[in-house]
Amino acid sequence: MKIKIVHVSRRPQWPLWAVLIFCLWAGLGIVTVCLSAYLNRPVQLCLLKNLTGYPCPTCGLTRGSLSFLKGNIIQAWLFNPLLFSILGILAVLFLIRIVFAKSIKVTLTKSERLACWILAILLVLINWFYVIFYVG
Repeated sequence: MKIKIVHVSRRPQWPLWAVLIFCLWAGLGIVTVCLSAYLNRPVQLCLLKNLTGYPCPTCGLTRGSLSFLKGNIIQAWLFNPLLFSILGILAVLFLIRIVFAKSIKVTLTKSERLACWILAILLVLINWFYVIFYVG
């Protein structure tokens, strides 16, 4: 594994599809919060949970985001630890890019990539079981 710190542009070039997905997700979240407040009850958006009764691996993101916006960082993390840990790391990397115009470049061999994929799948499964049994 080779890790390098490289000089990059301070302003990242966002792909249009990523911006659109983020805007759709944010818009859906805003509509859900407004609808939930209007109906005075929670609105369930998770398709997997609606179909099977079990939460998906990303369940807790909206509740966690609302907790984060209210200043309850630990409660937000407890809704979905893996997702909020990844978002925290990405936020730090984004700040480093904006402030210092630097980025981290990691080069992996084929076997290291395979190990990373296995680790990522294991982490997602462990987090999913946590979300199913402790968050619901």
